Amino acid sequence: MHLLVTRPQPGGAATARRLRGLGHVVTLAPLMAAEAVPWVPPASPPSAIMLTSANAARLADARAFHALPAFAVGTATARAARDAGFRDVRDGGGTAQALLDRVVMAGFANIFHLAGADRVVVAVPPGLCVTTAVVYRARLLPLVAAPVADWVLLYSARTAGHFAAEVDRLGHDRGGIAIAVFSAAAVSAAGPGWRAVRMAAHPDEDALLAAVGISWQ
Repeated sequence: MHLLVTRPQPGGAATARRLRGLGHVVTLAPLMAAEAVPWVPPASPPSAIMLTSANAARLADARAFHALPAFAVGTATARAARDAGFRDVRDGGGTAQALLDRVVMAGFANIFHLAGADRVVVAVPPGLCVTTAVVYRARLLPLVAAPVADWVLLYSARTAGHFAAEVDRLGHDRGGIAIAVFSAAAVSAAGPGWRAVRMAAHPDEDALLAAVGISWQ
């Protein structure tokens, strides 16, 4: 199978290696590039850390908080958090909303969110104080050429919308492209007209690949 992987680096290269190891053909076309931005720690020490992307874990340089419990939104973010030096990394449940609910269930009242400049709005549960610092921003990258692949893997609603705009800019027919996405929000952002659309059962890469018939097992 030929897959076009739009995941930002360095994650895109890691995905490509795994897929090629399974015998698939991979074209890398990152649609975002993340870059760190200066940030200020909260005035009051938090009781836990919230990580909703691997980029935040990788780029924040948050070593002062590595001893605190870190709630990671998914498996890729959890892996990045451990690689960055966080010692107590906990499953956040797959979405930012589920993460906040689990923080409350675990008994924490004050959490520090290391975030990107673009993020999903969620409802903060009563009794929980969330302090947010933007630690990175992601700039969109152009699609160099119209994709020739069995499936295009799209990793966020923002990149799904950007991919659709780039396909239109290049004058390529959406009807010849099949896309796989993480969420209903990404389906909506991509819009209509694709040859096929598959959505992951859970917002993680293994589920995204399972949606197109690929298993790591």
